[in-house]
Amino acid sequence: MLSLGSPATAPTGTVALVFTDIEGSTQLWERCSTSMREALELHDRVMRERLRRTSGYEVKTQGDSFMLAFPSVDEALRWCLDVQETLLHVPWPAELLAQPLALERMGPRGLLHRGLRVRMGVHVGEPECRPDPRTGQMDYFGPVVNLTARVAEAGHGGQVLLSGAALAHVAGTLDALGSPSVRPLGEFRLKGITLPVPLVEVLPSSLADRRFAGLRVPEERRGNVPTAVDTLIGREQELACLRRWFEEGVHLITLLGPGGMGKTRLATHFGATQLQARRWDGGVWWCDLTEARTEEDICHALARALDVSLTRDGDASRPAERLGRALAGCGASLVLLDNVEQVIHHMPHTLGRWLSLAPHTRFLVTSRHALQLPGEQLLDLAPLELPAEGEVRLEELARSEAVQLFAQRARAVRGSFELTEQEAPLVADIVRRLDGIALAIELAAARTNLLSIQQLRNRLPRRFELLSCGLREASHRQATLRGAIDWSWNLLEASEQEALAQCSVFRGGFTMEAAEAVLALPPWGGDILDTLQSLRSKSLLKLSASESTDGELRLGMYESIREYACARLAETGGNASIVARHAEYYVTRARGLRDQVRGGGGLEALRALALERENLLAACDSCLMMVPGTAESLTRALLGLVALEPDVAARGPAGLLLPRLELALELAESVPVEPMLRTEALAVRGRAHLEAGQLTFARRDLEAARDAFHLLGAMAWKKEALVDLSIVARHEGDMDAAWSLIQEAQTIPSGTRRWLEAYALGNLGLVEQSRQGAEAAIPHLRAALELFRAVGDTTFEAMFLVNCGLAIGEAGRTAEAVPYLEEGLAKSLSAGYRMGHIVARMDLGCVLLGEDRAAEACEHLAAAERMGRQLGIRLLEGMTRGELGRALLAVGTMEPARAQLSAAVAVLEPVSRSHALRFSAYHAAAHALAGALTVARQDFNELEAAPELRNEPALRALTSLLRATVEVAELRAAPPGTEEAWQAEQALQQRLERARTAPAAETSSDLRGALRLLERWREAQA
Repeated sequence: MLSLGSPATAPTGTVALVFTDIEGSTQLWERCSTSMREALELHDRVMRERLRRTSGYEVKTQGDSFMLAFPSVDEALRWCLDVQETLLHVPWPAELLAQPLALERMGPRGLLHRGLRVRMGVHVGEPECRPDPRTGQMDYFGPVVNLTARVAEAGHGGQVLLSGAALAHVAGTLDALGSPSVRPLGEFRLKGITLPVPLVEVLPSSLADRRFAGLRVPEERRGNVPTAVDTLIGREQELACLRRWFEEGVHLITLLGPGGMGKTRLATHFGATQLQARRWDGGVWWCDLTEARTEEDICHALARALDVSLTRDGDASRPAERLGRALAGCGASLVLLDNVEQVIHHMPHTLGRWLSLAPHTRFLVTSRHALQLPGEQLLDLAPLELPAEGEVRLEELARSEAVQLFAQRARAVRGSFELTEQEAPLVADIVRRLDGIALAIELAAARTNLLSIQQLRNRLPRRFELLSCGLREASHRQATLRGAIDWSWNLLEASEQEALAQCSVFRGGFTMEAAEAVLALPPWGGDILDTLQSLRSKSLLKLSASESTDGELRLGMYESIREYACARLAETGGNASIVARHAEYYVTRARGLRDQVRGGGGLEALRALALERENLLAACDSCLMMVPGTAESLTRALLGLVALEPDVAARGPAGLLLPRLELALELAESVPVEPMLRTEALAVRGRAHLEAGQLTFARRDLEAARDAFHLLGAMAWKKEALVDLSIVARHEGDMDAAWSLIQEAQTIPSGTRRWLEAYALGNLGLVEQSRQGAEAAIPHLRAALELFRAVGDTTFEAMFLVNCGLAIGEAGRTAEAVPYLEEGLAKSLSAGYRMGHIVARMDLGCVLLGEDRAAEACEHLAAAERMGRQLGIRLLEGMTRGELGRALLAVGTMEPARAQLSAAVAVLEPVSRSHALRFSAYHAAAHALAGALTVARQDFNELEAAPELRNEPALRALTSLLRATVEVAELRAAPPGTEEAWQAEQALQQRLERARTAPAAETSSDLRGALRLLERWREAQA
């Protein structure tokens, strides 16, 4: 019937139609019928009152639904927005407001929902109209009416939907409507409507924070990008880069990388997100060019993707031209061209033309080769993020993108797979050895349905056999690791294949200078620079993460590609000469760098030596494996191993050189080499044993080297061996022998070797510190530090900055000590001197502990302890664990303290007797404070009987003072006022007084710190 507010004449011609209905009305009638009757009356009143203020016409109602007609979309939309706001303030029945479908909801800017929720749909067109013969009211018929009804049905309660046609009518007048919130939702398939319909959500600005689920109709995808099955791991930076470049107007981006890096997955994921976000009016289209070989193949593949016909119909132009015009007609669109490397020579005549003919189209290409088209922007895809070297904590390893991908794919084949504390370090090692390459990681993870993680790791040396289980959804060339690399290899020119095979001799990267010295291309092969540039552009060589110290870029190979190329080199039979040139170049270079480390330019030389570690080890290994061995090959191996010593001493691990030196020196017994070189290698092996904590072997080698140097008349080298032997004796706790050896070393001139003078002087200071105390050591340590500064050896400068700081701290001058330790820490970090970094952080923790800042000390010492275990130097591991135990004892966490101190003593006992004794004293004190008095007394008795304490006054005084913890425990246990309590108090007082008045030789930061703790415990007991 005609409503009271309807105009006398219904609108005709172009009419804006509105359909409304109440969401969930059936359910509300069932739950609260009485309140619903009242609510519906309120609803109808609002609808009609607001309608009377417009030129709108109430066509009809059915239940709670209204059909309205307006002469313009402006009036229709104004009415919709007005009603949505008004319905919030209607006096709805309380029973209704208690229902989930009518609850009051607040947003950040106020009320969002309250009471009945009405959905509205608006469309515009020219419907058929004629009066209803029964009621006399105007009614509307035809497709416009049907489409408006479908628009309304697509929405949710409280949502206003406009068709794209309706929005076009008000696009220029939105400000006059109160600047409502407008959100395009995309194109949708509506029931009974042939073509997809664009739908737009429009809300009053006051209700812009309303959020709804997806529309209740299927969305039309303007594109064919496959929907991702798995979550994309990582690649946030690359995705952000793609978005930014396209927003900045870049027309062509090439995702560049070797096979298996994840280019296709990244491109399709990006395309799917762009399609979902409806950023491209012309759609997002994916075209796989894997099987394409000709220009015609390329055009037909893209035509199929776009669903464009290439039938001529009298058009004589090339298919590429017709496709370009078709793209131009699509408007702003994104096209993904996947796998184009085999048709790159056709790109100028296809993609090049499309870029020109369709300026609103953007292209994202995946390729192993750069296209070299005008305006091309390259995004070189790096491997997935790998966990840090040496990291073993589960929570840190689980953050690595490569580890996450492995876990995701392992769960896909073995649903019960979980990353555990025990297996996480093994997974981390697997993904590191696979270079973070996505395909290799996925293939390895697929094997977890049959192999344990440990078995998988053990089989990695046979990676091509292990990773041969193809991915079912991939093409043959992407299904296995070998297939992916075969594809790239077969696209190379013969000279490029030769160069790539020869590059397999390099490890850890190489410079252009090294390549020109080692590679030997055939005469027809062209220039090495041009050939390597071509291999780089084809993603078979990569830029190394580190530049050379002179700024020269380094190239490298992913390990899977290197192993493949190595096998190809072996097939040619010409690898022996390449390997020999590689060894000659790197051994010669390393010898020069070692000399510079202990002379001018030490830091730069050390960094350069660190960069070439892998190449030098490979050179040494190739020389040692030569059968039969020759004097020339063994000499190269020994020279290389001796040259590597400064780098291994700085970065560890301590045992890296030992097995190679063992083999080389064993071969030297039957293959003639220069006696001086053999003796140098023997001394290096002795120092390597010393770093590894193998004191007996260290003394054996260093004594043999000392005697051999003497016979050779190499007195400066003999002096160095004597200093090394004094260090061994010091660690063994034999201070008499240490003093005798360092004194003998001081009688031998250093000649022109200023570094050796500093080394001897510094170790004299360290012996004096154990014998006479810190004050006696400081002048020697400072003099050695200045000499190392002058020489330019950054690692030893950092070491003696730390030694000076520790000695000054031991002397009680903490404020003066801290700057030395901080500078030592900074120097260690700049030089990549891992041992120095750990020692500096450990000693800084000790100084903070001496200042009674135990919590800060624990933080530094816990970090140092973790790094010490990773480095593999037993002395450092034991020291850091002992110092952490001492700090934990200071803060009163007895059980963790006892565990760390026990572990420290076990590690240090065969490595450094004096340090083992020191931490044994603290361990005994921890037993006493924990109430284990019998064990504590026994431990202290054994300590006080140790002969080493006779020559170490500071350790003797510390042990005596820490025994006071037994008296503290006895005092705690004895009843007050008893004889036992009095005796414990007297014994405690005597020990404390002896420590307060200790002579300088017995005073140390240990003693002062222990004294403070005991006085605190005594006060607490009192």
